[in-house]
Amino acid sequence: MNIERWVRQRKKSWQKLETILANIDKSGMANLSQDDLRQLGRLYRATSADLSRARSYLVDRQLESYVNNLVVRAHNQVYQTTNNRLINLLCFLWIGFPNLVVKHFVYILLACALFALPLFASYFGTNMDINFARQEIIQGQPLVPDHIWSTIERREMWTDSVQNYSPLAASQIATHNIHVAILAFALGITFGLGTVWVLVINGLSIGTVFGVCHNFGIARNLLAFVAPHGVLELTAIFISGGAGLLMGKSMLFPGNYSRATSLKLAAKPALALFGGCIPILIIAGTIEGFVSPRTDISLLSRYWLSLTTFILLSLYLFIPRKTVAAEIKTAGNPA
Repeated sequence: MNIERWVRQRKKSWQKLETILANIDKSGMANLSQDDLRQLGRLYRATSADLSRARSYLVDRQLESYVNNLVVRAHNQVYQTTNNRLINLLCFLWIGFPNLVVKHFVYILLACALFALPLFASYFGTNMDINFARQEIIQGQPLVPDHIWSTIERREMWTDSVQNYSPLAASQIATHNIHVAILAFALGITFGLGTVWVLVINGLSIGTVFGVCHNFGIARNLLAFVAPHGVLELTAIFISGGAGLLMGKSMLFPGNYSRATSLKLAAKPALALFGGCIPILIIAGTIEGFVSPRTDISLLSRYWLSLTTFILLSLYLFIPRKTVAAEIKTAGNPA
């Protein structure tokens, strides 16, 4: 390797990066042109690679210090300014999270199946024999709790009272949903068994409640309650469950890596998948607290809202898009 020739080839890139950084110091990131914003990300990645080469080639320490200083300054601008933190978050929510959902969609589908199959099985099982709802998967905790059973027997919806304290209910519901999503994600570390348990139990519980409501003729009321928020809530739980299954798979089948290394590699996209679900769960909790319990909203309006959330969520997750900010977000982090 001819070090002098390599330095001559790379010097123009370093000088360009230095010029961009000087402009940022002088006028701020917001005043950069779109071309400079794009080049900032590319040059930061290239200069980071150059720093590694400079160290391996044992170049002059003064040159190494110069390249290292460029990398540090560029890193501070790309990752540590207040504006870029916001840009990074927006880029993740708009681009990174949907891309991860598409990339790991098979795990999300598997999570959906682990939820849906017990749901339908328990629903039809309860219709065949309502005493199925009295089964205790966990000792002392029947699939349908006594207070809900007694309310259904009176052909009333236990959710009707929520509309009387909607702000508090929305907060509590969002917190509960996030808690379920955390369990579905975090228990992936148990080789995926904990994630499977959370998905199956929740499917069994919901299917059984629907079955009991059907027996007492109020399944339509329950469906009307679930419809407005259900698409968002269930999708977020499936994605969180898929993240947990991704971690479980990395531990069961580590390939050429140790289990610890395989888990570490899987934990990054899994955590990002879970993190992207939090805004969805907050929106779902808000709808569940303020809209779903209201008895003055017609069934048709509820179903239209459900369809609207399905369409918007599908567009958000599956339509490709790219922005200038995305290139900055991925700078230095091509994975």
